[in-house]
Amino acid sequence: MRKIKYFILFIITTLLIVGCSGSSEIRKKWNVEDANGNTYVMDITDKEITISNEKNKDRMTYTQNAKGTSNGIKYFGLIVNNEKFSIIFPDKTNTDLALFLKIENDDYLSGALVYAMNTKGEPNYKEYAHKFLEK
Repeated sequence: MRKIKYFILFIITTLLIVGCSGSSEIRKKWNVEDANGNTYVMDITDKEITISNEKNKDRMTYTQNAKGTSNGIKYFGLIVNNEKFSIIFPDKTNTDLALFLKIENDDYLSGALVYAMNTKGEPNYKEYAHKFLEK
């Protein structure tokens, strides 16, 4: 009986640890641009986000707290330094283009754009904001 309890505890712990890791859809190397036109490389791994350019390199741990689809738009909720963010894929046919948003509540599709993101080319913050966020 004791072995069964330990096994169940092990399974639950494993699921909790794996459940907090970032989804494979966001675990990539991204080219990103902020509102000031500064460009960086953002590398998202299982539990860490690294943002770097020629001068600086910042590492932050994160947990993923949400994953879903609303109106065909995929989103992933993240908690970084006790703040809520989301990564959304606003173009349903292109998973190489994403937006990194600072959110205030659990509405993962709306918030302040922090970074325009692209894995294949150079993103354009103003263009992405105009095309995907301004209504």
